[in-house]
Amino acid sequence: MLKLLQSTLVVAMLACGALAFATSAQEKTPPTPTPAPRPAPAEAQVYKVGSTVDEALKLTDLDGKAVSFKELRGKVVLVHFWSMNCPYEEVADPKVVALEKAWKDNKDVVILAINANVTEIGAARPAAGYPDLKKHAEKRGFTHRIAADYGNKAADLFQAKSTPHCFVLDRKGVIVYAGGLDDDPKGSKGAETKQYARDAVEATVANKAVEIKESKSYGCSIKRVTPER
Repeated sequence: MLKLLQSTLVVAMLACGALAFATSAQEKTPPTPTPAPRPAPAEAQVYKVGSTVDEALKLTDLDGKAVSFKELRGKVVLVHFWSMNCPYEEVADPKVVALEKAWKDNKDVVILAINANVTEIGAARPAAGYPDLKKHAEKRGFTHRIAADYGNKAADLFQAKSTPHCFVLDRKGVIVYAGGLDDDPKGSKGAETKQYARDAVEATVANKAVEIKESKSYGCSIKRVTPER
């Protein structure tokens, strides 16, 4: 009987020791950390009506000179994405030239063409420059600057889709209009044409609200280095 009690006591002591060891081991083992949630991917920066164009945005004109949006601050700017080969420009280019002539004495207004077509400007400025593009622009009567948008940096920021896709910036660089040059891509409406871009520029120059801030763009799709998804 005594031996049986002794055996039972030994078993109980061993069980208690094992339990204490397991508890101690549990206390010493740090809990597995919960993985932190992955941050959501940042959305690409894009501009829309009401956005301020970053003054650090720089392009290069057809002569290889820098075009900085910082230097355009204080001016009302008509930006039009432009192509040498787009049939819609056959109608649009003379309209832009007419605007140039109308505003030639207005130092508050700047017109800037941007060519973002990789098929026309290439991935980088060629050693020979752009004699064909410059000759074509001169033939059309352009006197405003034309910038090359390598890698579609500006086209992607402005969400430009076509040529001519137009944007009007106020003196602080805020986009006050985005869309078509007008509502007459075929040039057949005459005096009935709604002059979206022209009216937006002239309202902004006069410190008035732009009545039509957006319209549907038209023209040829911009030939990007990497097509939009």
